[in-house]
Amino acid sequence: MKRSILPVSGLAAILILTGCMETMPRPDRPRPPRPPRPEKPICTREYAPVCATKGWRRKTFSNECMARAERYTVISPKPCDKDRR
Repeated sequence: MKRSILPVSGLAAILILTGCMETMPRPDRPRPPRPPRPEKPICTREYAPVCATKGWRRKTFSNECMARAERYTVISPKPCDKDRR
């Protein structure tokens, strides 16, 4: 009985280890593609100037959509002051 259990358990161990090795990521496999970046929104050409900031920069945009498309945060519903930078 011991003779027949040993080869079967050895074979089972080899199969289990082979399965574990196959599921590990290997460096030679290409990475899955990244999801595409979201496209910029399509903005209308209406003129309703806003003041927006990005970090320390202030900029006047023709409308809120244009500011958000450039990833700026709108801080005022009118153009930025020329004196403040």
